[in-house]
This record gives sequence, C-alpha cells and structure tokens, in this order.
Amino acid sequence: MIFVKISRKINTKKVLNKDYMFSFFKKRKQKFLSKNEKLIDLKINLVRNFRGRFRNMSLKYELSTNQGQKVVRAKIHQSQDTPQREWLVFNWLKKYGLGQGVPVPLDYFKPLNIFFYQEAPGISFEELFWKKSSVQHLKFISLIAKYLKQIHQTPQPRFLPVKDIQKQKQERRHWFFLVKKCGSKFCPEFSRLLKALWVFKQKNQNIFLKSSQFKIVHGDFHWGNIIKNKDQIIIIDFGYAFAGDNLEDVGGFLAQNDSMFRYYAPDFLSRAEKIRKLFLKSYFDSQGGPTEEENRHLLYFEIQKILEMAAILSLVEPNQEYKERGLTKLLSEAETKLKLLK
Repeated sequence: MIFVKISRKINTKKVLNKDYMFSFFKKRKQKFLSKNEKLIDLKINLVRNFRGRFRNMSLKYELSTNQGQKVVRAKIHQSQDTPQREWLVFNWLKKYGLGQGVPVPLDYFKPLNIFFYQEAPGISFEELFWKKSSVQHLKFISLIAKYLKQIHQTPQPRFLPVKDIQKQKQERRHWFFLVKKCGSKFCPEFSRLLKALWVFKQKNQNIFLKSSQFKIVHGDFHWGNIIKNKDQIIIIDFGYAFAGDNLEDVGGFLAQNDSMFRYYAPDFLSRAEKIRKLFLKSYFDSQGGPTEEENRHLLYFEIQKILEMAAILSLVEPNQEYKERGLTKLLSEAETKLKLLK
C-alpha cells in the first residue's frame, strides 16, 4: 500500500459528536438531502476504528428526515490522504462510465479529511464464504474480471501517487519492519524471500510495465472488497489506489483467492482453481489468455501479495499460535512459487 501523509492537523473525534454532525449535515444538505427534505434526527455508528486510536475510522450515519430514513457511509483519516483519494477515484470512474460498479460518492470535506458515500446494498463475497456459499464466487467471477479490466483501461489518473522504484522500496521496508517487530522469529526467512523477489525484478525489468504505461490500480483487490447486489457487483475501498502496473491487481487477487478458500472453504479448493482459470480467461479474453511473459509477471505479483499478507498477519493476529501457523504457511507458499518463478 502507498501511504501519502497530509500536513494539516485534524480532530477526528468531531465526526462522533452528534450535535456537530447534525449541524454539519444541515449546513451541507444539498449534498445529502433532496430539495424539500429536512433532517430531524441522526444516529452515529462507528463501524471500524483501526487499532482503537480514532485516527482511521469508517462510520455509518443514519439520517432521519421528514421523508424517511437514509444511510450515509463515511471514511476519515487523521494523517493520510486515503479519503480524498477514494473520492477522486469514484468520480473518475463515474466520468468514464464505470460508476455503476462503485458506491455513489456524495461529498468530500477537506477540513476534516472525510469522504461520504452512499451505502452499497448487498453482501460482500467474503461474507458469503462464512455462509458456505462459495458457488456464488464462481458464478460472478467473469463479471468481476471484466469490470476490473475496464477500470484498468481508463487513462492514468494524474491525481494518484505513482508506484515508482522508491515507493516500492518504501513498501518493502514497511513489511520488513512489521515482521521484525511483530514476528521476529520469521524475520530471516521473510527477508531472504523479499530480497530474492527483488533480485528477480531487477534482472527481468523487460516483463514489467514502464511508468508511461501505468494504469489505475486498486491495490487491495480481493473478495472482501467486492459486494454482490442481486446480479450486480460493487467494488469498494479504493483508498489506497495508485498509478502502477495493472497486473498487480490480478496477481494480488489470485493470491488472496487461494488464501481465502484455504481459510474459509478448504473443502472446496478445487473451486478456487476453477475461479483462477475463469478469471484469467475473462480478463485476457481478447488476446486468448495471458502470454508466458504475463504468467511470470502475474506470479511475481502473487508472491509479492503473499509476503504482504504475511507482514500484515504478523501485526494484526493477537494469538501467537495462529500467527506462527499462518506465517509458516504463507512463507512456505511464497518459497514454492518463487522456485516456479525462477
């Protein structure tokens, strides 16, 4: 993920104050209410509060009006540009006729660095795993792949940070720091794999895109960020989008697809492989599937995502036994795929 800091100081707890937010919605009613609609009451729900620090939050505002109820979702960050980035991306996709596949953007308020959008109806495909309904994943995978390809075919947005060499090095240093701090036992193995992957890229620059070819990249494209709404799909969480190599989304999705099936639906691992094949067929349909060079390209990004997942797991998993088991599995998988890559 690419982190871009903002310089201004923000009091994020304002968005949890009912009186403040009631006044806020009334003052900016043209963004949230119809012409004759009046705000009567307000309920605030804190949906996500990363690490309990009130710096990076997702919220749900339930507005009671003279015309009924409506729900407004919001994201706020104290020190990073992610809310504004997501606001810009949603409007960008809308401009290019792809707005039906993302939530409707409502407003961005710069003084609080908060982004408001319509709640996306439906259920995430990650929740469907919990409900033992992985057959739905296979049913929708072609539609998902084709929509992702459409996103990647829009011009490179100039407002996005570019994932250049320096940003890539910064990202890897961040992962290494997390493992060193939170899973030090695995640090030597993680470091070795990270270095081996980097050496491969330096020796095979020809298979990767040049900066002039970069496209919009979601950056965290997986089942948890895809919503099923009847026969439609909605993609969420573009806050860490960047301009980069579009196959990073594809390789990352494939790695996380395998991981989620192993975790949520181990009895249906054969279905994960069917999804992989159908996703690639649909994404590369116009050219008859990925070339040998593109397959190596994708495998590189699969390994990169596996190492990223290992770093994040070392931070967020509180149970030491589960952490060690998960890291062992992920690093073993990265090792196996690295041998294939070489």
